[in-house]
Amino acid sequence: MQLRTITVGAREEDLLSAAQAARVARERLESAGYVVQSLRLALTQAANTCGDFASVARGVEERALDAGFDFVSLGPVDAARLPALHEALAATQTVFASAQIVTPEGVVLPEMLLAAAGAMVELGRISPDGFGNLRFAALACVGPGSPFLPAAYHDRGEPWLAVGVEGATLVNQAIADCGLQIADWLNQPALHQLQSAITASVERHNAQITAALRQLHAETGVRFTGCDWSLAPRPGGETSIGAAIEAMSGVPFGAWGTLAAVRSLTEAVQRADVTRLGFSGVMLPVLEDTTLAQRNSEGRFTLRDLLAFSAVCGTGLDTIPLPGDTSAAQIARVLQEVAALASTYRKPLTARLMPMAGLNAGDTTRFDLSANPDMARYFCATRVMAIA
Repeated sequence: MQLRTITVGAREEDLLSAAQAARVARERLESAGYVVQSLRLALTQAANTCGDFASVARGVEERALDAGFDFVSLGPVDAARLPALHEALAATQTVFASAQIVTPEGVVLPEMLLAAAGAMVELGRISPDGFGNLRFAALACVGPGSPFLPAAYHDRGEPWLAVGVEGATLVNQAIADCGLQIADWLNQPALHQLQSAITASVERHNAQITAALRQLHAETGVRFTGCDWSLAPRPGGETSIGAAIEAMSGVPFGAWGTLAAVRSLTEAVQRADVTRLGFSGVMLPVLEDTTLAQRNSEGRFTLRDLLAFSAVCGTGLDTIPLPGDTSAAQIARVLQEVAALASTYRKPLTARLMPMAGLNAGDTTRFDLSANPDMARYFCATRVMAIA
């Protein structure tokens, strides 16, 4: 199984020990048989409080890259800084950031809805393919400690290290091992067998990862806090969570039965006897999953369908391609409903909405990844979704 990220949360003054911990963790996990895709650094909100924002971001990026990290999160940006966020991200290539629209305790921040939406509109303008918003998300009820960017941020305490897994492969392997057939979606014993297999796989891998990192704190001073066992996908058949959902439901993603299948997968993950971090549910990123991208191109689900699914899954609205002329007011309305859902159920959700400059609803997305061709393997082309 591949690990999407080893993420260290730290203050900037702890950067050297954070980098050492990340390197040690990668070595131990690779020795245990895992493929580690990236090393990431999550900073505190304090990183956003002084100096020209673009200069701050460039300085943070330079120090993080020099230390051996692939990506770095500045953490949540306050309302005063958000108007300058597009300049900070335009000046960098590996820096991520976020904005809290609901506090971790469930308090909705109305003033942040339009501010975050405005940032998304401006970020959509700095990149002709809309990828500016890949590095920014609105957070609702998301606390510190998640390993996945853009949600990751540090809590200003001692450094920690967390692992984000690529769990979609785990589910597809369990389906193959169980011999689940399309008609089995009404077969409760078969469903329980599959859920038990997923739960057991999570627990087995969690034990292996924990054993590999048992001495991390003693050796580096950075504590291992656990894994986010979200079922994160990647383009391809065996790495598609959409394919797994269709195998369980027996229908194309988006049809009736989809939400029930998503809920069953989330339940299987949350039954595992492990320390759960971050989202620990089902991730449905439209631009990162072959099946989701295909079903979206076929018009089989809407933005509101995805919001409904997020009530029983993991991250919320993730990598959603929107028309380039989408207004801040329209996006703020979407964020308002994400905030309502998250605050009602005290459920961590994010919104990573991506207006695509020059494109209309129904157009096919296009990405210029020539500057970073390695990123191409993480994204799929699909149609731009309507926001109405």
